Amino acid sequence: MKPKIKVAFASGTDQLNRRLIEGMRNFFPELPLYVVSEFPPAGEDLRWIRYRGGFFENLARCRAAFRGKAIRLAGVLLVPNVPFRRMRLLALVLAPLYFLAVNEHLNDFMLRPASLPAISRHLLWRVRNFVRWHSRGDRPPIEASAPASVPDEAVVHQGRPDTGKPRILIVSAYVPFPLSHGGAVRIHNLTLCATGHWDQILLCFTETGDPPARELLDRFIEVIFVRRTGSHLINGRGRPEVVAEFDSTVFRNALRESIRKWKPAAVQLEFTQMAQYARDCAGVPTILVEHDVTFDLYRQMAEKNPDWDLHRQLKRWQRFETAAWREVSCVVAMSRKDQAMMSGCRSLILPNGVDPGRFTVSPQPSEPRRLLFIGSFSHLPNMMALGFFLEQAWPLLKNAKLHIVAGANHEYYLDFHRPQVSLHLPQPGIEVEGFVPDVRSAYARAQVVIAPLIASAGTNLKVLEAMACGRPVVSTPAGVNGLELSPGTDFILAHSGAEMAEAIERLFQSPEECRRIAASARRRVEESYSWDAVARRQDDLYRELARI
Repeated sequence: MKPKIKVAFASGTDQLNRRLIEGMRNFFPELPLYVVSEFPPAGEDLRWIRYRGGFFENLARCRAAFRGKAIRLAGVLLVPNVPFRRMRLLALVLAPLYFLAVNEHLNDFMLRPASLPAISRHLLWRVRNFVRWHSRGDRPPIEASAPASVPDEAVVHQGRPDTGKPRILIVSAYVPFPLSHGGAVRIHNLTLCATGHWDQILLCFTETGDPPARELLDRFIEVIFVRRTGSHLINGRGRPEVVAEFDSTVFRNALRESIRKWKPAAVQLEFTQMAQYARDCAGVPTILVEHDVTFDLYRQMAEKNPDWDLHRQLKRWQRFETAAWREVSCVVAMSRKDQAMMSGCRSLILPNGVDPGRFTVSPQPSEPRRLLFIGSFSHLPNMMALGFFLEQAWPLLKNAKLHIVAGANHEYYLDFHRPQVSLHLPQPGIEVEGFVPDVRSAYARAQVVIAPLIASAGTNLKVLEAMACGRPVVSTPAGVNGLELSPGTDFILAHSGAEMAEAIERLFQSPEECRRIAASARRRVEESYSWDAVARRQDDLYRELARI
């Protein structure tokens, strides 16, 4: 017999949805409660199913989540002037015999013959209200379930003077300053190196109305920000969700206008989703910078997790990304491993790097038994890595301290990624910080830096930073994916949680081994992973495409 569950379909206003969930807790309290909603519900005991996209997409997502289970009760809010008719239909299709209809006064009935009087009273009440509202021209006070979205808009900011040098147009999905993620670090360093030979223009999305930082205005002759508010109701139409989220007519027009105005020698598209704008570049040579091969990343995550959304996104990314490579003049890969997956296109390896002058060995001693993990929670593989470490390695370490730098809005992403991974962070010895503008002090305090990734593409900038700071790194194979490092010399390799805990404990007990690993790692960074060396190869690519 299949285990029974109950489901609350959050098809009303925010306040009513909360009351529905609380009411559903009281029905068959022994059964687990699933919630189908746009946003994560409050309550660690709730199983969240994200409502996003079209009807059939949500139907498939729910069927995957309910596979092997029987719905005992499906609570649905029937509230006027709230746009969730398809969610109510979804509940009816999934559980027609156990459909519990609830109105805004929390009166309820089921679709049973015995409920015909209650159904008739509900329909009569609805008709009377409809006539009254329309005859008097008023409406019932319904709480909005989400704020109205603000349309995209483009704002132009003047930067440094135009020197007459050949121009490069940098097109980015994200603002490259402050340095809140690895992609921003890469763009920041390589555009800084390029200022000596090229005039650069930046066109990127922003989620705030803030003006560009001084660091951007000092680097680019013009900065164009396109405000992006996004929408949780977006329909990808067969594309990856992220690609659909970054599809903007305003951005497309701003790109065409920037090309007309500045006549750049090349357009550089940063991040995979921006490949959708390659055809808008009017014959100008285009470079797609693959910070990671996204479908490879989803393939690795899907192998570890049966989540329906991960497998769906994998298929969409593979189709979109392989087609995108053929749309551009050159694809930039982070490693030989990434380049080997690229076919039907021209590709070039321009690896990630580090600034060894900024990230230096701290003269102060590290704090004993202190670990450091840096990884934005907006990136699902970072949360999966931390989940693996906390489950399999952390319980084996005694009297240790773990410092987690989780990036901006990390509380939101803890909820957003809950269907794929759930982290238990309120534990003794664990310290969590959000966005940290300068992480050098965090490296200085750590005795060991961990990179416990179980899925990874591109290359890990945080590993290179830790090596430059003279801190030993303990990593899984995925944590050093694409980096040409020697295990046992430049870092310590661990294949399991137990191996990782053992390696960490050994380093805790052996300052001499810490110093040996740290010294070798620093030398490797200086020899092979300096941003200056990467920038020289990028400059050669620009000159070839510009034919100068």
